[in-house]
Amino acid sequence: MSLELRHISAGYGKTPVLENVHTRAAKGDFIGLVGPNGAGKSCLLKTIAGLIKPTEGELGLSGFDLSTFPAKARAKHIAYLAQERNAAWPLTVRELVTLGRAPFRGPLGDLSKAGESAIDQAITAVQCEDIMDRRFDHLSGGEQARVLLARALAVDAPVLLADEPVASLDPYYQLSIMQSLHAEAIRGKTVIASLHDLGLAQQFCSRIWVLDKGKLVRDDLAERALGAQILHEVFGVRRVTDGFALSGDAAADSVPPPPVQF
Repeated sequence: MSLELRHISAGYGKTPVLENVHTRAAKGDFIGLVGPNGAGKSCLLKTIAGLIKPTEGELGLSGFDLSTFPAKARAKHIAYLAQERNAAWPLTVRELVTLGRAPFRGPLGDLSKAGESAIDQAITAVQCEDIMDRRFDHLSGGEQARVLLARALAVDAPVLLADEPVASLDPYYQLSIMQSLHAEAIRGKTVIASLHDLGLAQQFCSRIWVLDKGKLVRDDLAERALGAQILHEVFGVRRVTDGFALSGDAAADSVPPPPVQF
């Protein structure tokens, strides 16, 4: 399914954040949503997920107006992984992942065979089989991040949104999460993830959307999106041999060490 954003403006209450965002994401796209803090990345994802109503514009899913979808129907088509991680749930990993099937449950809360299969596949996709019976609130931050992704994957929706899914994680879990998201795009899902690590965005994503001050200033293939002008004007950095450095800082000791490869 394709996701269409037609001249979207939105914000928090009376505070405008997004202005005239117009683009689309196709089936199998892995979109890296990047931009400085406060650029509107979370606002855009929440607007697509239906948590924020656009003040202007329309959201479409393969030609259908998403505003006409009841909340339950929308939740079946768009899975949303929030930035916040609530570590207080006294549930097992499987119980928490099962919550992802809530939009599909009947009046008695029963799960279909397809639902059970989706849960099993989600747990396998993030390699959490060995912690399936452990309590979520007893897990490490990296393990919790994988479990929350599994809950979103259990929806088996054609569109998957992830708000800073690798924030505050060590390199192992960052790569693990990014590989799982990339695999979902390979399976034909439309994946959009907000990211702060430009290197990860270029390594794993097929396309990159650059937001700046609520406006979409770049939408291109990952290998072309982060040119010198965008890096300087939006992020205030420049590209060096092994990564990025602050714009205008030519000192050798300002260049960060090369990224670790696994």
